[in-house]
Amino acid sequence: MRVFNSMRKLFLFDNKVAKYLSYAFGEIFLVVIGILIALQVNNWNEENKLKKQKVILLASLKTEFEENQNRLNILLSFINQREAYARSLLGMLQQIPTQVDSVETVFALERTGFVHYFNPTLPTYEEMKSSGTLSLIDNKDLKRRMADYQTFLEYSFRIEDGNKGPIQQFSERVLKYMDPDFGDVNITDNESRKYTSVKFDLEAMSNDPEIQYLLKIIIQKSVLEAGYKERIFRPRLTGIIGLIEEEINQTAE
Repeated sequence: MRVFNSMRKLFLFDNKVAKYLSYAFGEIFLVVIGILIALQVNNWNEENKLKKQKVILLASLKTEFEENQNRLNILLSFINQREAYARSLLGMLQQIPTQVDSVETVFALERTGFVHYFNPTLPTYEEMKSSGTLSLIDNKDLKRRMADYQTFLEYSFRIEDGNKGPIQQFSERVLKYMDPDFGDVNITDNESRKYTSVKFDLEAMSNDPEIQYLLKIIIQKSVLEAGYKERIFRPRLTGIIGLIEEEINQTAE
C-alpha cells in the first residue's frame, strides 16, 4: 500500500510540475509574443514617421525646384529682352533713323547693359545632404540628377561671369555719349516721363566702332546663354521636378 501511495504522490507531483511548466511556458510565450508585437508596432510607427518625414521633405524639394524654374523663366525673358534691345541699337547705329523714340532708345541703351544672374535656392537639398536624410529617397536617378544639377548650375554661373565683361564695357562706353545725370534715373521705374529728359548722342555713338563691336558680342553671348539655359539647363529642372512628383506618389501609396 505504501508503494502505491508513494507512486500516487509521485504522479501527482509530476502532474503538478507538468502543469507548472506548461503554465510557465505559456507565460513565456505570451511575453515573447507581446514583445514581438510591441517591436512590430514600434517599427511600424518608425516607418510611418520616416514616411511622413520623407513626404514633407519631397514636397519642400519640389517647391524649391519649381521656384528655381520660375526664376529661370524670368531670367530667360530678361536675357531675350537684352538681346532684342542690343539688335535694335545695332540697327539704329548702322543706319540712324530719321525719327527716334527717345524713351525707347534710353530703355535699349540702359537694358542692353544689364548683367543678369540666376540666383537659385535649395536649402532643403543642402540640409538633406548634411543631415544624411537624402538616403530617404529611393530613386537613384533622382539623387543622381540633383547632384548633377550642381554641375550644370556652376557652368551657368561661369557663362554669366564671362558675359559680364563686354556688357559692363558697353555701359561705360555709351555713358560717354549720354546725359551725365543718367545715373540718377531710377532704372526700376517704368514711368516714361523719367526718361524723356535723358539726352544721348546717337550719331556720335554710330561713329564709335567699339560700341558696335560690343553690341555684336552682347548679342552673340546673349544667344548662347539663353540657348544653354533654355535647351540644356531648364529640361533638367523639369526632369527633376517630374521625378520628385513620382517619388511623392509612390511614397503616398
